[in-house]
Amino acid sequence: MESYNFWQDVFDTYQSLPDWLKALWLIVPPAFALGSLALVARMRTGGRPVDRAIQGELIYSIRRDDKDQLQIVRHSRQLGSHPALLLLVAQDDPERI
Repeated sequence: MESYNFWQDVFDTYQSLPDWLKALWLIVPPAFALGSLALVARMRTGGRPVDRAIQGELIYSIRRDDKDQLQIVRHSRQLGSHPALLLLVAQDDPERI
């Protein structure tokens, strides 16, 4: 009796399959590997909590009204002897805007 060769049997079975099943057999294993890799990568990055909130206190907001004028709104009292820094552009110099 001849010795049995597993790979010869696998390739013989592959040769006898229809073409659409051969294509499916070639596409499914790489798609499974890539899907598994994407799932593991998503689990590793999604498992860690990310603090996206800005730390600190909101002091000023800038609003633009209908006439394109900027308004600076203060949300808190003045901070002692050191007020928050405000950079303002003079309205008479349109080149600096």
